[in-house]
Amino acid sequence: MVIGEMNPELEPSESLLHAQVRVGEPEMRIDSEGRLRHANFPGAEGSLFLGDVVDALLRGFGAHEPPRVIEAPGFDQQRWKIVVADPEFSVTIVSQSYWGFGLFASCFLNEIRMEGPLGRRARLAFDLAAALGRNPWEAKWRGRFAKVTGVTPADEKDAWTELIERGHQDLSDTIDAMRSVTRALENDLERLAEEAPEGWDFESAREEIGGARAEFDIAEDALHDRSATGVERALARAEAYLIEADPRTEVAAQFDSGEELLEAMAAVEAEEIDLSETVLTLEELPEDSIRTHTTIDAKDIPFVDLASEEE
Repeated sequence: MVIGEMNPELEPSESLLHAQVRVGEPEMRIDSEGRLRHANFPGAEGSLFLGDVVDALLRGFGAHEPPRVIEAPGFDQQRWKIVVADPEFSVTIVSQSYWGFGLFASCFLNEIRMEGPLGRRARLAFDLAAALGRNPWEAKWRGRFAKVTGVTPADEKDAWTELIERGHQDLSDTIDAMRSVTRALENDLERLAEEAPEGWDFESAREEIGGARAEFDIAEDALHDRSATGVERALARAEAYLIEADPRTEVAAQFDSGEELLEAMAAVEAEEIDLSETVLTLEELPEDSIRTHTTIDAKDIPFVDLASEEE
């Protein structure tokens, strides 16, 4: 049975991949609303075996609602269809056997259809291959895999590697962009120092820039190891160094830590705040207010008895 056609080019909004499953676990539960839950979720009765591919995919997807089970498994708990999505990105996964009647976990393949921005699709493919530590397109039984998917082994490999290389390039471009920002800051540091706030130190700023450069090297190493998380963490630390180095970030320059900033704010005494000019004092009520008050106190306000209406 053919479950999808392959386009070797990167589509603007959709990608179709097929992956070989090696491990059937973990086991997941299905709640009353058809949502996928962890095995210890209270009240969930149905279950399925997710497999190593989709387990890694869900971990790399990012923040999302519990996946929806579109087709629940029957006798074989490794046959199913689920959808995981956020507001801009959706992935539909079909798990089915392609040889051996599904007797073993490796009898299964996953069809992965991704719809959304190319950057998200590329990043997910990059993270998935890195998390698995193997080439997902390499099948246990190549001929049968190609027959069921309708995609040649060469085309399947191309589909994966094009996205993986795009994800790699996106991360590399991010590192290069931050390096450019760092060079611009370093070249402009002497001019910025002329208008720097009190407490900012030129030599300390140069040390912070050196720290950022060291983090870029760490990010490059992490990218070589296909660790997108390692790249992001290194770049986050580099960004923190650059904020400290830039004299235009006055709060960071004036206070070494958030605690010092809070202490400075708390040091303001109540008597130092003069509210005398902002308080409106009124010695005598306006005439209109007096007339209104008199009217309310008048004895001729009609009395309405509603007790009889309740009867």
